[in-house]
Amino acid sequence: MKTLHITHNGQPNQFIVSKKQVSKNKVLKTSVLYDKIESSANTSLGFYPDASHFSCNNIEFDQLNNAYLNDKLVIKNNIKKLSTTEIIFNITVSKKEEKQQHLICTAIFGYTIQKAC
Repeated sequence: MKTLHITHNGQPNQFIVSKKQVSKNKVLKTSVLYDKIESSANTSLGFYPDASHFSCNNIEFDQLNNAYLNDKLVIKNNIKKLSTTEIIFNITVSKKEEKQQHLICTAIFGYTIQKAC
């Protein structure tokens, strides 16, 4: 099995919650959070050299806390499982400035790898 190291230029994916991304209560919309996580997972797939096509077959999404306007959030992707047929990412979203990790969300994205013919 090959070892796969995933980095985003050595930095985790980060973003600051903006006005367009929050509800009237200044809480980050769940759909925006999900889109950010999905985008991060899809970016990580680009680092896998041997596959020509991925098919998403498993998604778990658990929002633990709310994020608010101007919060700085960090998305970290870790490979939970990697084989010749699938890749599973364990993804966490947390506030950047917290000395203790303040989790906003955890997610698992699983993909089936289809080899090129």
